[in-house]
Amino acid sequence: MGQGVTGVDMSYRLNRRFLANRNQNRCQGFTLLEVMVALAVFALAASMLILSDGNSIRQTRYQKEKILASQIADHYLNTLYAEGRWSGSAVRPQIESYAGFQWYVRETSASTGSPDFRQVQVEVFIGESEPEKGAIPLARLSTWLRRPRP
Repeated sequence: MGQGVTGVDMSYRLNRRFLANRNQNRCQGFTLLEVMVALAVFALAASMLILSDGNSIRQTRYQKEKILASQIADHYLNTLYAEGRWSGSAVRPQIESYAGFQWYVRETSASTGSPDFRQVQVEVFIGESEPEKGAIPLARLSTWLRRPRP
C-alpha cells in the first residue's frame, strides 16, 4: 500500500492552514482600552505641565517684585544719607512710582541710646494704598543715621 493522505491527516493540515491564515489576516493594533489608558496618562501629564508652568510664571513675577522693592528701599536709604535728613521718631508713608508699578514706602525712625544716632527702617509694599496691619513687606532695610554736623 502506498502512503496516502488519510482523512484525519488532511483535516489536520487544513485546520492548520486555516489557523495560520486567520492569524495573518488579523489587524495588528491597539484595543480601545489601551488607547483610552494612553490618553488618560497623556492628559494627566499635560495637566501637570500646565500647573507647573503657571506656578513658574507666578514665582518669576514675585521675584521681580522683590528685586524692584529692594532697589527702592536701597535708593530711599541712600537718599536719606546723601541729603543728611534728620528728624524725630516718626512713621512717614510715601508713594513711589518705579518700573511701571506704584509702591507704598513706609519709613520708620526711632531713637537709639545715643542722641546722635537714629535707627531708620524702610519697608516697601506693592500698591498705592496703605497695606493691611500685619502685611509682610516685599523689602525691608534698616540702617542707623548719624546726626549731621552743623
